[in-house]
This record gives sequence, C-alpha cells and structure tokens, in this order.
Amino acid sequence: MSPKRVEISEMERELIEKVARKIVDMELEGVAIMLLQTIKPLTKIGGELAYFYLAPFLPLLEDKGYEFLDTFEKRENIELLIRRMEKLSKERSKEKEKIQGPSFLNKLKKKLFSSR
Repeated sequence: MSPKRVEISEMERELIEKVARKIVDMELEGVAIMLLQTIKPLTKIGGELAYFYLAPFLPLLEDKGYEFLDTFEKRENIELLIRRMEKLSKERSKEKEKIQGPSFLNKLKKKLFSSR
C-alpha cells in the first residue's frame, strides 16, 4: 500500500516558504524544529483551539489569519515546514563555509573520522 499523498495549494506552499525563511533568517530553526516535532501530533486539536481563542482577533488580520491557521493545522504542512527549514539551514551553512572556510567543529570531524 502506497502512502497517501496530499496536495497542498499554492497559497499554502508560499506561506510555508515565507515562515521557513523567516525562522531560518533569525537562526531559530533548531528551536522551531524541536517545538514543531513536539506539537505535530496535536496539530488538529491545536488548530481548533486557536480558532476558539483567536476568533475575536482574526477579523483584524483579514484573511491572513484564517489562511495561517488553515495551513498549519494540517500535519503534512507542519512536516513540510520542518523539511524546508532543514534544507534552508543546510544551504546557509554551506554558504557560510564557502565564505569563512570550514568551522572548527568540521575540521575536527574531518581529522577524527577521515580514513588514513
């Protein structure tokens, strides 16, 4: 049996990309990934609670608030966000390494684990 593949809308894709880039730009991807992995099983319940508690404020955000809640109450979108943050973080690390050279930790790993 093949895994169920869920299509996401272009709007959801764009929102996931924006959120992932913002988190990685602030260098908070480690904390965000840990938090998202922790709450991922409860996303549906959390989405419903968010609608309940944030309902008075959602009209102030127009459609953006509803779009945000609709997007991130789906477990597969949380997983996409995590994967996108990981990818952006790796890309940023590679760019930094090109500019600054390998970090002390990478030099140590290479020295310790390289075959002679």
